[in-house]
Amino acid sequence: MPVDGQQQSSWDAPGVAEWLDGDWPSLPVAPALSALGDLVERHHAGGPILEVACGSGRTHEALHRRHSLRVFPYVGVDSSSTMLARARARYPSADFRAGDARFLVFEGWSFGSVLCTDLLQHVPEIETPIAEMLRVAIDHVFLMLWLSKSWAPPSSVEPRLVTVPEHGVRARFYEIPRTDEEVIEACERGGGRVLDLHVLEGERHDIGLFRVGVR
Repeated sequence: MPVDGQQQSSWDAPGVAEWLDGDWPSLPVAPALSALGDLVERHHAGGPILEVACGSGRTHEALHRRHSLRVFPYVGVDSSSTMLARARARYPSADFRAGDARFLVFEGWSFGSVLCTDLLQHVPEIETPIAEMLRVAIDHVFLMLWLSKSWAPPSSVEPRLVTVPEHGVRARFYEIPRTDEEVIEACERGGGRVLDLHVLEGERHDIGLFRVGVR
């Protein structure tokens, strides 16, 4: 949606998808995605897999490389039509759909596992999407998100203006590293229980991997 004239708060803003896809190889996410794949491979008990905020399909690619997970039906949902278009072009055989993490259209207990790898630091509140993921999951929800450093000052809860002139990007994004206590409490309130927490240390923020059991 437009904000202050040319400033936009949208993953569909001009140049954003191209910038993020082009920047992906330089981001230190490969170890985290590998660790997430290990968790899912070890604990997925069966049934279809849902990915919430699937973006351009990078996590789907990481899962599809694992033969033990390739056999399970996969559904990816995202609110960005631009990201979905890129995902569908890249992986035409996968099931990518438009959807809002706050209002998932699926019935309860529809998916053996639900994944969410790059959303919770980019939304103003996390309880609603976590509760929705737990609602539609049968066994587990797997979360990957930024965790704040203990020494870092509190993050602003207002969207931050990001400009990338070479891609024509001028858009606002939430960038809110969470605390592990905040995520654990949100999972408890949503009807889940954190069974595993792995932290991969980073320079500006850490990456947390949570395995959440459905109660």
